[in-house]
Amino acid sequence: MLSWLVLLALAEAAPPPYTRMEREAAPQLTIIPRRQRQCAQACVRKGDGYVYAQHLRKAGGTLLRTYLAMYRCAPLRQAMSATQLYRLPRGFPREGTAPAAAQESLAFNTQNFLLRPATVYITLIRHPVDRIESLYFFEGKWPQKSYRRTEDTAIPLEKWLRKVRATSKRRSWGSQNHLKQRGAFPLRQRIWDEVSEYYVQIFSGVAAEATDKHLDVAKSVLDNFDAVLILERLSTEEGRDEAEALLRKLLPTPRVERACPPRLPLHKVNEGSVRKRAEPLSREDRLRIVALNPLDLELYRHAVTVHKERVV
Repeated sequence: MLSWLVLLALAEAAPPPYTRMEREAAPQLTIIPRRQRQCAQACVRKGDGYVYAQHLRKAGGTLLRTYLAMYRCAPLRQAMSATQLYRLPRGFPREGTAPAAAQESLAFNTQNFLLRPATVYITLIRHPVDRIESLYFFEGKWPQKSYRRTEDTAIPLEKWLRKVRATSKRRSWGSQNHLKQRGAFPLRQRIWDEVSEYYVQIFSGVAAEATDKHLDVAKSVLDNFDAVLILERLSTEEGRDEAEALLRKLLPTPRVERACPPRLPLHKVNEGSVRKRAEPLSREDRLRIVALNPLDLELYRHAVTVHKERVV
């Protein structure tokens, strides 16, 4: 009798299934066919569309935000640092530019291409092992706001990886449970701390123990992005020039303001004081990260191929 009462209480507490419209708007684990992007790009060039940037954590997303702030906001009289540009919530829009938004904490919704067709999609991606190494030194080895940063208080990489993986498994279970209860994946899937197949989860739109199916969906999403930039290429003048040429083609600024065009900074932004003086990870530690990310490494290689196609 008690068990039936418990089951009844759980059933009443469960959220209602999604409506048909909600199900259609939720991420779907299906291959996205490659679509023609000329119409969306033309809308943005006229200032009528939108710009969506997928900010990937510790993969140079702040550089992308800086560029978009300079693209959208009219130049000010006084010089602004990259940090000030990053924090600029709004400004005086340049005439003829499209509204731009950067998403960092949420996974990309694969239905965006249907729901927001007049949008240019861009992202900046980094080698998965380097991204996780940077994340570890940024907020893993010590808490980000910790002021007692000594070797005695440092958290070993292996312990930190286990902690983040435990959080990831709970998130994956929650996503699958949401699918069972409501008939669709969450409309808003937050993925913040992740050390295993982060890119695949972000671009497939689903928090999960990633499989080849998730990888194929993520690849098809990147195939539909208008610009996929590679952080390692931005460390040289040649790489930065080719990236800026692609962005200028997609996001032109009015002619009267071409004397102050948006730029991608060559220097590192938001690196953190700990990382600047820390020793790099050992080969064994980097191999631990490699073992956790075979699909992300494959997706990164695919992103490099997409980048080469776009800059030609």
